[in-house]
Amino acid sequence: MAATRSFPLLRQLGYLEKSHVRVKDPVKTEELLQKLIAGGFPKLQVVADFDYTLTRVHDENGERLHCSWGVLDNSPVMPDFYRAETKALLDKYYPVEVSSHMTEQEKIPHMVEWYSQVQELLSRSRLSRTAVRNSVEQSNAQLRIGTGSMLAKLEACEVPVLVFSAGMGDILVHILDKFKLYSSNVKIVSNFFKYDEEDCVVGFENETIHMFNKNENVIHSSPYFKNISGRSNVILLGDSLGDIKMVHGISSPEAILKIGFLNDKVDERLSLYEEAFDVVLIDDQTMDAPMAVVKLLCQ
Repeated sequence: MAATRSFPLLRQLGYLEKSHVRVKDPVKTEELLQKLIAGGFPKLQVVADFDYTLTRVHDENGERLHCSWGVLDNSPVMPDFYRAETKALLDKYYPVEVSSHMTEQEKIPHMVEWYSQVQELLSRSRLSRTAVRNSVEQSNAQLRIGTGSMLAKLEACEVPVLVFSAGMGDILVHILDKFKLYSSNVKIVSNFFKYDEEDCVVGFENETIHMFNKNENVIHSSPYFKNISGRSNVILLGDSLGDIKMVHGISSPEAILKIGFLNDKVDERLSLYEEAFDVVLIDDQTMDAPMAVVKLLCQ
């Protein structure tokens, strides 16, 4: 049946013609797009991961760009021991995070260990607020091409954007500020630094947010939750299988369009991403595909 349908919205978006865009279930995805259009901007919210979702993975020359963790890992203001030991932790724990042979429950204790050890290293580094800001200014972190236009359009249409990140919240804020995109409709839920009386980082403020405990239950007691009441249509943006949990706390969702950025290990991960996300973008360093959906709602 699917082969005989024309899927006008998907074709208008160009999703079916582009080799780097995969839509495993076009019938379901076409129906989700119809619901998003019917609800319009008043019923829409956007929930997005930050690192390597809103930000680029590499530049035009293939150079790897910094995520929020990488900003400090590669910063000259950090002591040598921090860079060396965080690199060792990354080599140890990142393969666990992305492993296709372990369950989430098996991974979680390892994630807790990883984040706990990073906090200890941050505390030992005596990192000041000014040094945090300077590290961002000196980093090569970039937003995906078109992210600024998309966020500006969502702000103009009063669409709330929830940025859920297992990264470092202070770094996220400075990156968005750097590109003048930290607007009033953007809410960041992440690991914000706790500072001591000398204004140096001593760890994270609240319970650690890692890849496998990201969901909207975290914000149910905040004023933001009241602002998104009635916004039952969602565009979710993520680059990890764990990112689909970001919408688990939404009350009575009507339509959730999940767009996943598959940044590497395509052959190994593609089938898993196609099961988890409605739309999979393979090594796409732009925000063109999500922006195309936003433009659909303007028509």
